[in-house]
Amino acid sequence: MYGYGWRRWAQWPGYAEVPAGYRYIGPCRCGWGPHAFFVDPSGRVVHASALWGSPPAGRSPEDLRKELEALREEKVRLEKRIQELEELEAKKNEI
Repeated sequence: MYGYGWRRWAQWPGYAEVPAGYRYIGPCRCGWGPHAFFVDPSGRVVHASALWGSPPAGRSPEDLRKELEALREEKVRLEKRIQELEELEAKKNEI
């Protein structure tokens, strides 16, 4: 019916297809413009740019690297705390 709608251009080489579980709900038929919205599998409405866009606005690659490093450090702390708690539980069960 709409020959140049999002379903058609998504099939052209070089264009990403809509991820599984996402449903198009935007009023524009291109599927990419300012009014292109999708519903994700959990029911949340997201703009098309969130599906194929670049990193979130205001977040440089350096910011992302810093966040990744902080998360890795937190992971190490959490694993250490888990080990401590498991050792305490094992000692408690021995008594």
